Amino acid sequence: MNPPRILIIDDEENIRFVLERALRRAGYVLDSAANGAEALQKLNNAALPYDLLILDLQMQPVDGLPVLQAAIEQDPDVIVIILTAHGTLESAVEALRLGAFDYLFKPATPEAIRRRVSEGLQKRRRALQRRRLLKQIDLLRQTLNELDSADDPLASSTLETRFLRSGPLTIDRRHRQAAMSDKPVELTTTEFDILYTLAAASPTPITPRDLLNRALGYDADEQEARDIIKWHIHRLRRKIDPASAPSSHIKTIRHKGYLWSP
Repeated sequence: MNPPRILIIDDEENIRFVLERALRRAGYVLDSAANGAEALQKLNNAALPYDLLILDLQMQPVDGLPVLQAAIEQDPDVIVIILTAHGTLESAVEALRLGAFDYLFKPATPEAIRRRVSEGLQKRRRALQRRRLLKQIDLLRQTLNELDSADDPLASSTLETRFLRSGPLTIDRRHRQAAMSDKPVELTTTEFDILYTLAAASPTPITPRDLLNRALGYDADEQEARDIIKWHIHRLRRKIDPASAPSSHIKTIRHKGYLWSP
């Protein structure tokens, strides 16, 4: 098993140094970022996902809450510990509502940090194990259902309704899974909904605002929609076409939006 990967995000160099020193002996793989913008870049470009983030809130040019949202959107089981000197009750409530594991005030002792990191990583291990077991149960249930329906004359039409195929892409709507050339693609809930909406609409392009509304059920003005969708499209392209830049399947059509091209 790979050692846990931890990203420390704080704009104070001495705080990053103290946290790294407090955690280094535990055998964790440590990385750091000096602000929220750098943290978002590291989250986006990491070869392996981070298991835990220690995150300051008050940073420039990007503060901690967008980093928290992006990290949990990327991996719902990631553990995020907020560590801040400028916290309020409102910011604590908002961070916990968005999915933070804990909210600590500076200066926290090294012992307290190590204890909460250990407890957070235990929670993550349990969540990942549960997710693996549920996936195995789901696959078993799927196999049993397909065996039961093998002699059903309606089975073929049911399968056609269940699966969407477009070029190398196969989408299983029942189990919300996607594969490219029969290789599974790990997608977040949001990424799955965006990809399905694009593939279902192909060969018609979809504007960012329409894509946001149809895939996520959320309305916004054109600029906000572009900013939100652009981030998800960037991540989708990296997952769908990891060796292709730009993506050969998700195309940007000028003045029209995004297009799935099989």
